[in-house]
Amino acid sequence: MYCRSSIITRAGSRAKLLSLGLLALALLLGAPIVDARADEALAARARDVLAAHCPACREVGDTTAAPDLAAIARDPTLIRPGNPDGSPIYTTLLRRFGGSGSNASADELTALRSWIENLPAEAATCPSAIFVPRERIEAELARVAASRRKPVSAFRVLSLAHLDLGCASPALLAEWRQTLEFVLGALAGTHPAPSHVLDAQGHSLAFDIQDLGWDNLKWRAVLGVKTQIRRVIGPIIVRADQLVAQVLRGEFGTALAGPNGPVPAHLADSHLMQENDREIARAILTPVTPPEKIERHAELMLQLARQHLAPVNLPRMAAELGMRPEALAHALAPVASGERHLLRRLIYGTVLRNDIEDSWALILRLLKVTPPDRAVPLVPLDAVRPPITAATPIDLMLYPDLPQYKAGDAIEITVRSNVDCILTIISIDTAGFGTVIFPNDLTTNNRIGAHLSVTLPPQGSRYRFRLKEKGRERIVALCTRMEGLVEGIRHDFERQRFQELGPYAAFLDASLRRPPPVPESERKEGAPPPSPAIVPQNQIWRTGIVIEVK
Repeated sequence: MYCRSSIITRAGSRAKLLSLGLLALALLLGAPIVDARADEALAARARDVLAAHCPACREVGDTTAAPDLAAIARDPTLIRPGNPDGSPIYTTLLRRFGGSGSNASADELTALRSWIENLPAEAATCPSAIFVPRERIEAELARVAASRRKPVSAFRVLSLAHLDLGCASPALLAEWRQTLEFVLGALAGTHPAPSHVLDAQGHSLAFDIQDLGWDNLKWRAVLGVKTQIRRVIGPIIVRADQLVAQVLRGEFGTALAGPNGPVPAHLADSHLMQENDREIARAILTPVTPPEKIERHAELMLQLARQHLAPVNLPRMAAELGMRPEALAHALAPVASGERHLLRRLIYGTVLRNDIEDSWALILRLLKVTPPDRAVPLVPLDAVRPPITAATPIDLMLYPDLPQYKAGDAIEITVRSNVDCILTIISIDTAGFGTVIFPNDLTTNNRIGAHLSVTLPPQGSRYRFRLKEKGRERIVALCTRMEGLVEGIRHDFERQRFQELGPYAAFLDASLRRPPPVPESERKEGAPPPSPAIVPQNQIWRTGIVIEVK
């Protein structure tokens, strides 16, 4: 039997080399994949697909004329470069495939998938992002304090620097700064609060809290941070988006909203802005904002709040700590096994903001840096979750056991679901060849329980997975409540212990083009039901990760 990747199985004293392939995505160590014209054509096709089927994409970036692909690629709530199966916009459109209404076609999905696959990892960050060292901010703040004959301790600094990860334009940064002046002025019951820009990029804005009539306790109450348990040396620098999110969703916003205030439907959706949020923003701004500017600055408040509330990925956390993503990944590499789950999720995907806020003590200990102030969770961890029903979306978590790998390393994969479901895991090798690694001939039971972490290979199993080649590789996890063929996969364990799918892009394209099953209501009388049934795309939930093998 020929296998394409290295799974080693052990049966008694005999060892067999089987196949685990994990995809090396579009770029192989510097080798170009497509010429510039083909790349531009693919990007244009992806832009058309997003313009037609992704309303949220038109709100990203500084333009409303057409989707800004560069800005969309930097938004982890929409795209994960190189990883279509982990990109929320692609997986959402894929689940809608074949349904009623305006949905993407198989050709459009293929084009969008190809565009995401070909995005380099660097697309997740802004190439022109400039992070001004804290020392320079402190020096400029000292100059401003001296000119006003005030101690440095009288000032608070609101930072937009980490938001430059999204390549915010100078015009947008200027609008955000004005919004912050309006918000603080409204909170203090004064005119827009005067501010002092501390760097040429306009990333850091200093406010004298005495101008607002506040002391430190009032400031901390507005910000929603927990009781200070450590002494901060130097000026207090706070993320501007954190402040706005706390104002909208914290005690101040809740008081304005009344008993029907904005309560997210689910922890994972806490970053979604609701109409109540917009109404609160208008109410906050009205006393201090010119009428013609209220709607625009209400939208800017929602933009900033989304930035804070959205799930966090590695580049975003690095920016919040003033580090490069690669430096943060290197610093997190040697963590102990008891701490690895949160950090592996951060490296390979995203983590809810509440989980991050509750983990700053861990981050501080690991990195030996001063973390941002810890905010009161905007969605309490003990909040009542909605009951699990047949309509509850399946939320899959997928991550491996190490932050980085070398060719020949063994790998373990952890999967977790919020509901009971039937799990399929596919690996895709450097040539794009797909292999189902779970279920397999040695582990056939692929039902998993809700909120239970499943590790593959299972403990005590007779096989293990190894990464065979250098490159960028991919693992895809699929889960469904329905029995049947997932993406048309038919297992033949008599012939293959690990089912091979062939070129995965072609396999998936064929799956999308397969005629849909005839509904039972339309089946001719006496006609036998299809056996086994093919699970429709809207019943398949997926996620994916990309692994760099050195």
